[in-house]
Amino acid sequence: MPTLGIPIIVLLSLGAAVLAMVGFAAVRKFSKPIDLVEHQTFLDAMCNIVGTLVSILLGLLVASALDTYQSLERTIDVEADAVAQVFRFSRGLPDPLQGEMQTLCEQYCDEIIRVEWPSLAKGVPSRKTFITFTEITDDVVRFKPADNGQTNLQASLLQAIQQIGDCRRTRVLALSNRRNEILMPLLAICAITVMLFTYLYVKHVSTLQAVLIACVAVVLGGNISLVYLLSKPFEGDWRLQPRGFELTLRTLREVYGNHLYEPPPGTVLNPQTLMLMRDPNAKREPSK
Repeated sequence: MPTLGIPIIVLLSLGAAVLAMVGFAAVRKFSKPIDLVEHQTFLDAMCNIVGTLVSILLGLLVASALDTYQSLERTIDVEADAVAQVFRFSRGLPDPLQGEMQTLCEQYCDEIIRVEWPSLAKGVPSRKTFITFTEITDDVVRFKPADNGQTNLQASLLQAIQQIGDCRRTRVLALSNRRNEILMPLLAICAITVMLFTYLYVKHVSTLQAVLIACVAVVLGGNISLVYLLSKPFEGDWRLQPRGFELTLRTLREVYGNHLYEPPPGTVLNPQTLMLMRDPNAKREPSK
C-alpha cells in the first residue's frame, strides 16, 4: 500500500539503494583490500557471467509477471462484458424470468464492486457473489424453451454464463498463485551477489563510485519490486480495478434512469437504480 502518498515501488527502490550503501560501508570497513591488478581478469569474467545470468532471470520474470497481470486484466473485462450479454439476452425471456435475470445481473455487478473486490484484496473470493452467479446459472439451466427461438436464446445465455464462470475461476486461481513469491529469496540472493561484485571493484571511496553503486541497487530493487507488485494483482498500488463491472452497472442504471426502456414486470431493482429512475440527476453513490 502507498505510504505518505509515495508509490511503494519508489520506496523499495530507494530502500535498496540505502541497503547497498550500508553494505558498501561495511565491506570497506571490515574487509581487506584485494589486488585488482592480479585478479582483474578473473573478476571481469565472473562479473560478466553473474550479471548476464541475473539480467536474464529478472527480464524473464518481469515479462512473465507483466503478461500474467495484463491477461488477468483482460479477463476481468471479458467477465463484465459477459454479464452485460446475459442482461441483454434476457430481454428475450418470458416474464417473470426476464425481470429476475436482469435483477440478478445488476446484483452480480454491484456485489462484485462492493463485496468481491475488497474480499479479493484479503485473499479470498466472496461467497455471496458466488451464490448470485449460481442463481443466474440455475435460472438459465432450468428454463424450458417453448420454441426454436427460445432454444437458441438459451444456448447463447449458457455460452455467456460459461464465459463468466471461466473468467471468475481465473480470478480465484490468481489468488493462490505464489510462484513469484517463492522465487523472491532467489532474486534477493542474485541481487546481493551482484552488489558484492560491485564492492570488489572499489578500492578507494569516492562520490562517483557511491552514486554508481546506488544506481545499480535502484535498478535491481526496482525490478524485484515490480515482480512482487505484479504478483499481487488485487493488492497494493497497482491492484486491478473492477472498471468493466462499474461501466456495466453504470450503463444499466443510466438506461433505467433515462427511461430508455421500462424494467419488465417482476424486476426488483437495486436502491441506487430506483433512485436514478425517480431522479436521473441524483448523485450516484461512488463504488468502494
